Amino acid sequence: MAREPEPSLEQLNILVGEWQTTIPSAETRGRTTFEWLEGGGFLIQRSTVERPEYPNAVSIIGATGSDGAFQQHYFDSRGVTRIFDMMLRDNVWTLFRDGPDWPQRFVGHISGDGNTINARLERGNYPGGPLEHDFDMVYSRIA
Repeated sequence: MAREPEPSLEQLNILVGEWQTTIPSAETRGRTTFEWLEGGGFLIQRSTVERPEYPNAVSIIGATGSDGAFQQHYFDSRGVTRIFDMMLRDNVWTLFRDGPDWPQRFVGHISGDGNTINARLERGNYPGGPLEHDFDMVYSRIA
């Protein structure tokens, strides 16, 4: 029997469910699901994309302390692994990393009804370098 998530994780409930994803500039669709790990200690994100040139991924999200900060551990079908710092405040979902290859940032604005997330993804060309727009993504809640 699954228990309720820890209080520090409760704000992530807005993500729980199934989402259709679209990348308008690439005419690409996919699906993303968020569900609690049995026991409630971590949120699991699974993403699939309809085009084989894009990776499928699984991520594990957990709290890093009582200050509302999280980490997302990302793994994809190419064998890529990354760790992102994550925040979810005032309906803005932010992921960031300044990794050894390049920095990345995801900023998703969650609609008032919680059924749409409009996200902007950015990346840099070198660690510590400036970030530039990479692509936009829209999440639309299915269930």
